[in-house]
Amino acid sequence: ATDTERLEPYSQRLAGVIAAKDIEKGYWWSPSNTEIKGITGVERNLSAMINDPNSEVNLLNEAGIVTVFNSFGTGLRTWGNRSAAWPSVTHPKNFINVRRTADVLHESIEYSMLQFIDFPINDALIDAICESVNMFIRTLIARGALIDGRCWFDKAKNPYTEIALGHLTFDIEFMPPTPAERITFESFINIELLKKLGGSQ
Repeated sequence: ATDTERLEPYSQRLAGVIAAKDIEKGYWWSPSNTEIKGITGVERNLSAMINDPNSEVNLLNEAGIVTVFNSFGTGLRTWGNRSAAWPSVTHPKNFINVRRTADVLHESIEYSMLQFIDFPINDALIDAICESVNMFIRTLIARGALIDGRCWFDKAKNPYTEIALGHLTFDIEFMPPTPAERITFESFINIELLKKLGGSQ
């Protein structure tokens, strides 16, 4: 058993962890399993074992609650990858880093469209918008923020009546990397390996 507690009373500490992780690794990294600097303890002790899914810390994580974890001299660390929407909703967007990466992608694209607003609508504009977004997506893939993604113009979603009103719609699909929340090993005792005894004799 080790020290831990729900992180809600220390949300400013979690914000600090997230900001530091953004600078050191990138916003697509999970804030979980990161040392919290500047605190020396917690108010309430809970059981916490990395390999015990029934420990109190891991049970709280299963309810979408980020906790504090301390084990074997690791220091006080954030513990938990998911928002409070988990486990009611199981979509990967419940991962904190996946949602934050999506937010960065969406806001970046929205603000970048200022360069195209009020241009004449023609094929050149449609191609320029698609290529601008796809170039940004390729940059995020190269950084490790996305596994893959793309932007395209679907004619079925852009009837001439909408284009006549000055409205264009583009589709974007993307996938940020999910955190390695669980790592499982399956081990086997294989008596065939005894054949190696004795070397080449």
